[in-house]
Amino acid sequence: MDFGLAKVLAFLAVRSCGGIVFRGCVVNKLKLAFALYLVCLSLPNLAEEERIIEEVEVFGEQTVKDTSIGRNLLDVGEMGRSVQIIDAQLIEEIKPVAIEDILSLSSNLSYLGDNDGRENTFVLRGFQEPPVLRDGFRVESFGGITDPELYNIERIEVLKGPDSILYGESNPGGLINLRLKRPLSEDHAEFAIEAGSNPSVSPRFDIGGGLGDAQSTRYRLVGLYSQDEGWRDFDNDNKRVFLAPSLSWAVSDNTLFTVIAELTEDDFQADFGTAINLQGELIAPPEQVNNHPLDTVERHSRSAGFDLSHEFNERWQADTRFRVIDSGFDYSALLLPFGLDQESLQYFRVPAQQGQDNEEIALQLNLNGDFTIVELRNRLSVGVDYRESTTENSTRFPDLSDPNAPDFLQPAFLDWQNPDYSRLPTDESLIPFASGFYTNEDITRLGLFLQNHLNFTEQFMLSLGARFDDVERDPLSGSSSSAQDYDNTSAQLGLRYDINDATSLFANYSESFSPNFELDKNNNVLDPETGDGYEIGIKGSVLGGQLAYSVAAFDIEKTNVSIADVTALPTDPNPFGSVALGEQTSEGVEIDINGLLTDDWRINFAVGYSNTEAENGYEIVGAADVTGSLWSAYQLSDRWRAGGGIEYVGERLATADGNEDGSPSDPVYLDTHFVINAFVGYQADAWQYQLNITNLTDEEYIDAAWGGLSRSVHPGAPLQALFSVTYAPK
Repeated sequence: MDFGLAKVLAFLAVRSCGGIVFRGCVVNKLKLAFALYLVCLSLPNLAEEERIIEEVEVFGEQTVKDTSIGRNLLDVGEMGRSVQIIDAQLIEEIKPVAIEDILSLSSNLSYLGDNDGRENTFVLRGFQEPPVLRDGFRVESFGGITDPELYNIERIEVLKGPDSILYGESNPGGLINLRLKRPLSEDHAEFAIEAGSNPSVSPRFDIGGGLGDAQSTRYRLVGLYSQDEGWRDFDNDNKRVFLAPSLSWAVSDNTLFTVIAELTEDDFQADFGTAINLQGELIAPPEQVNNHPLDTVERHSRSAGFDLSHEFNERWQADTRFRVIDSGFDYSALLLPFGLDQESLQYFRVPAQQGQDNEEIALQLNLNGDFTIVELRNRLSVGVDYRESTTENSTRFPDLSDPNAPDFLQPAFLDWQNPDYSRLPTDESLIPFASGFYTNEDITRLGLFLQNHLNFTEQFMLSLGARFDDVERDPLSGSSSSAQDYDNTSAQLGLRYDINDATSLFANYSESFSPNFELDKNNNVLDPETGDGYEIGIKGSVLGGQLAYSVAAFDIEKTNVSIADVTALPTDPNPFGSVALGEQTSEGVEIDINGLLTDDWRINFAVGYSNTEAENGYEIVGAADVTGSLWSAYQLSDRWRAGGGIEYVGERLATADGNEDGSPSDPVYLDTHFVINAFVGYQADAWQYQLNITNLTDEEYIDAAWGGLSRSVHPGAPLQALFSVTYAPK
């Protein structure tokens, strides 16, 4: 057995990480995590029987397997829960402009907005803001996952239901993971250009292959430049530069080392949405902007790290993953829209500016084994993860109560019926810094989990899991709140029974938690939000395994939701304090079907229903009662391919307080809408041509609204065309 390399690497990691200094904090807890990991290395001696897990060839003689979204070696079909996979072929067919354009293929998943261009947010199984991960890593704070580059995504994984066992803090609705491209087993090259009707243009490339005669080292380089005028009335274009290099080295037949990086630089339109009335209808044309057409936001996201996978023997494998992440945004000085008077239709806008930088280190260790004890098959997973992030935030905002403030710091009103943009935003340096915002804080997280999938028989599997998390938050400056340190323990229980080779019944109970950084009336941070959920379902395949399906019902509850503290007094340190007494619930059903009806006909069908209730007695904002989608593609001949789809989003609550009087008694709902898309493609040897049409009927609708009527209300894009030409020599 080859334990030597793994033990040496783990020993060196302990020695080196003991001295890591990140923003002045010595990572001492990491030693304990690595120590536990070293103890686990002795587990491979438990069994020496014939291998059960199927090997997956990476390249050359390399046979190290890849861990799944579950941080284990189980196939998605073996997991006793709902998981949806959106693969590269679907992404290529749909040619989504943004990530929300593709996630509609998963049931009970709808778009919530982009938080004023700072992060993509969704509603999953009725709950807001499920984490969006990249290769299993979550980026802290704003600006981390904002319009991720879809050209570098190999597949999208949607893990449903409460689950903090694997990745720590999470949302009870589930999580979304973006699996990035990495070196392939064969040499390849792709050069493409996309042109849109906005207009837009984007040249791009994806090349990779082997280095040297032994072919034990392979590389991949993905890159693009894009420029898009956008369809709303801004005066600046959206621009992006993207580069993603990766390099894999087969150190031996059972050790694979991969270095991976991403660089994204954006200069985007600062889009704060539009306005709707108390009936949830647009007041002005969807192209009209409520800030200033010149406003922009510069965003950056840079990450680099490595994945190291090593097989000790035929039954045990360890994975070490490490990332360094730098992300952030910087708005130009702008006129920030705050509210719209529904009678006079005057927009209230204020000079403002904001910027943020986030630095993060993240480490994950996984140990997976497949062994038998007393004739019972065990698939054990042990994991350790550590994250430390330091976030610096600056916000400029005038004192609106100052009667002597100069004119350039006074509010700017905009007639929404006849907008006049002649008043330009003032110079950034003239806007004072706002007080009461966190300007610098450090958060560290250490988590340890243990999970076992135990087969009592070949058909019946029991899954048990537990996780311990320690979270420390240290407001370094600019905040009146105290430091926070809390522990959390999460549990998971699951059952799966195989009726036959193609059909399985499953049921599970799982828990989640999420830090709650709202403050009480004494400026103390509230206890974390917690969630627990139950799920039952059936999953399997038909037509000889070509068409997969999943049907599930769920019941989820979220507690410790922050709500206003009615006992807070003007004399309290924080007269606007909150308490963690709110509850939210969601129950529903969903059906997901994807695969091949025939060798030439592929479909993806998803429909979901959820009934939600928030702490104020209304539905959860942004949670659609019904979502549905159907995508179908048909291979007409050796050269021609065509298809299309329809998306349906049901009624959603935009806000429970339409009159903005502080009382949740004036709910405003968004109407249902359909969007129809289509594509046609032609293949001629190494050349491929494709035309995509989105919103074929030019439907006018609201794509998302996040808790208000005059900001973060996003109109859906009108009819658009995208033409792409791809050259991929064989």
